[in-house]
Amino acid sequence: MKKYLLIAAAALMAFAACEKDPENGGEIIDDGGNGGNGNTETVSSLNGSNYYPILMDAVTFEKIKSKVVADLRAQDGGDAESTRPLYIWSGYSGAEAAGLNFYGNAEGFTCFSVNGGVWSGFGVFLKKTDPGFAKMAELAKGGYYLHFALKGPAGVSHCIYPAWGGKEYRVSVGDGAKFADGDNTYDFIAPISNGGKFVANEWNEYEIALSDTGLDYTAPAAEEAGQNIFCGLSGSVAGTLLQIDAAFFYKK
Repeated sequence: MKKYLLIAAAALMAFAACEKDPENGGEIIDDGGNGGNGNTETVSSLNGSNYYPILMDAVTFEKIKSKVVADLRAQDGGDAESTRPLYIWSGYSGAEAAGLNFYGNAEGFTCFSVNGGVWSGFGVFLKKTDPGFAKMAELAKGGYYLHFALKGPAGVSHCIYPAWGGKEYRVSVGDGAKFADGDNTYDFIAPISNGGKFVANEWNEYEIALSDTGLDYTAPAAEEAGQNIFCGLSGSVAGTLLQIDAAFFYKK
């Protein structure tokens, strides 16, 4: 398996930052975030608790770091140095992360392009030597969600899934036909944004209740060294972009 740097380069452009609003009970508000759409609204996904960030930019991390239980953000430093490597299993090349990320800043987001192999896939792997590994069992206590955001064109779907203890919970996200992996297809989940409709080329927000996944976070890790915790597949069509951001576990 090959590893690729977590955050691809972002285009340089103006952005409006999320900040604390003293007239809004100290909640984090969005002054043009969620992909820079210009709306001013409470960013509910940053006003939860018990965060386990997986894919998140440094600016956003600073806003929720006092509520972080375990920093699981994928690293790129080689297997010897990294305890949370992002592995490319097959079929992806790094691509430019053009535009603002989900929270409306220019800190970049994870972006891969399918290079035309037989298949494509990635996984964020958590090693047992990472301090966050021992804290994963907390996710079994209930009330936790997996959050992530995706953007892309109409007619393109991907498979995204959390994994633990040798089990996975695979879903289709995006648009078009259900994602097919060999003879297997996976049901779509609707975005929680945009009235539950996927909007092409804009950020779409998703959440999965961990109680719906059947994953037991008290179970032993799937491998001797650790466990993939967040994964994706994008098929084999060359040029397909996977643009994903704001992946984390948290309590609402």
